Amino acid sequence: MHIDWGQIVTHALGFIITVWLLKRYAWGHVLGFVEKRRETIAASFDEIEKGRTEVSDQKAQLESELENIEAIRRDKIQEAAREAETLAAEIKEEARHEAIATRDKAKDDITIELDKANEILKDRIIASVLTATEKLVGHQLDRDKHNKLIDDFLNDIKAR
Repeated sequence: MHIDWGQIVTHALGFIITVWLLKRYAWGHVLGFVEKRRETIAASFDEIEKGRTEVSDQKAQLESELENIEAIRRDKIQEAAREAETLAAEIKEEARHEAIATRDKAKDDITIELDKANEILKDRIIASVLTATEKLVGHQLDRDKHNKLIDDFLNDIKAR
């Protein structure tokens, strides 16, 4: 194997000239382009991180608002339940008062009807006793004397 030193030197010299030309004319542009691209990518990452932080902050704020809304909803439901219980108690109390009033009115009506029936019965008894007394005694008593006798008789019966 034979080494051709002329070819190696030519290749080395061509490589060195190529590197020198690239460094002198192209390397700055390439490095500038790469640096610009790196800055663009870094800015994009910063924007993404900033957006992520904003989204995280908004998410936390929305969750807080949602918790507040949920607390308000629970409070309103509890308030409505308390109002319903109060209303039910008021309706129940009103119904109880109406039932008592109806019962008292019915008692009063029964008492009035019972008094009327007693008066009618008393009048019939008086008429019957008057007729029977007239037949027994043979003469007629006046109405006042007769009523007094019957009232005394009925009071005597009630007293026993």
